[in-house]
Amino acid sequence: MKFDKFILIVFLILFCGCAEKTKKEISAIEEEISQLNSIEDKKLYLEKILEDDQAVRNSEKSAELMLKYGNDSEEYMEYVKTQWKQDEINLHKIEAYLKKFGYPKNDEMGKNAVTAPWIVIHHQTDTGIRNRNFEILYKAYLNGDIDDTAMSFYLGRTYEFTFRERFKMESPFKSEDEINKLIEKLNLEEEKANAQ
Repeated sequence: MKFDKFILIVFLILFCGCAEKTKKEISAIEEEISQLNSIEDKKLYLEKILEDDQAVRNSEKSAELMLKYGNDSEEYMEYVKTQWKQDEINLHKIEAYLKKFGYPKNDEMGKNAVTAPWIVIHHQTDTGIRNRNFEILYKAYLNGDIDDTAMSFYLGRTYEFTFRERFKMESPFKSEDEINKLIEKLNLEEEKANAQ
């Protein structure tokens, strides 16, 4: 019984410590974002997030580690955990940015800055995170800041995470048809209406 209490106490201490660390990280991110005063500041901030996202994604290194050590190996899992940690940081940054400024405009900031929010959210495997960000992504799609290929790719991957199978549609079809069908299948019609 004493051992169970000891384990519970250790768990609570670790949990509270992690929660405190996360609060400090989020506070630091919010402070960073409050310093973004110009379009150029915002553009550079988003481009840096995209750079950080891509820096931990190297398909050659991933394949090399898998072939050499196996996908269950400690070496490969360290590589994956590095991605997960960066994805978590990037998500906090992007969601805080979107909350304060909304989705960036392509004509103001250019392709890389506009791609950053979409790609960070696209790299999330949690469907709750993907769905809670759908409305802002869909609005960006309607405004032309996300193209139909990116939107259908994002929704298709969300479908795959939700139903554990790839979405299939009988050809021929337009991208818009696929996007609308995926929205229906993912039960995101209310969010779609809100975005419009």
